[in-house]
Amino acid sequence: MLNVTCPQILVRRSRHASRGGSLIEVLVSIVIASIALLALAGVNASALRYTKMSQYRATATLLASDLGERMRANKGVDAVGGVAATGFFAGAYDYSSTDFAGQSTAATLPAQLCNTAASSCTPQQIAELDIAQWRILVRTQLPEGSIFISRQSGQTAADVWVAWRDPAVASSDEAPALASECPDSLNLNADLSVRCSFFRINL
Repeated sequence: MLNVTCPQILVRRSRHASRGGSLIEVLVSIVIASIALLALAGVNASALRYTKMSQYRATATLLASDLGERMRANKGVDAVGGVAATGFFAGAYDYSSTDFAGQSTAATLPAQLCNTAASSCTPQQIAELDIAQWRILVRTQLPEGSIFISRQSGQTAADVWVAWRDPAVASSDEAPALASECPDSLNLNADLSVRCSFFRINL
């Protein structure tokens, strides 16, 4: 009797063991697939963030190009032989006294719009209008867009920073790598969510 039933018991036990092994393999496969899916989700999220960052920088480049054209159109004359400097040479496009927080207020256009044939505007008034219009463009096309402009002394060039708050910055490893990316005068107070693009505009 025992010699007949023992092989049957062993066969049943091996079948149960085989079924248990298959279940473990399925569970391990599910865990591996879950880890892979989480990794792919992280890569996709990073790709979206960096794509948006590239879009902001491309927008800043176009805005800086627009400002350069405005400066060239109102270049003015340099101070030579007792003649007073005008336009760009007089520093009419300098904008460095207002920090990032101070630019949260929407820019307003000056009273003199210089937009008709009968308008008689000075180079300074034209520059004030250019700066106001450009600030509005920067603010509307970039999140919390702000500007900083400083004319290079003795050169026909200006240093321009376009700053914005990047909502995609989620951790310190995505923060600006260089502390000098933004000028000190913006008073960011170690706010790592603010990014800047620097441009040297030569007229």
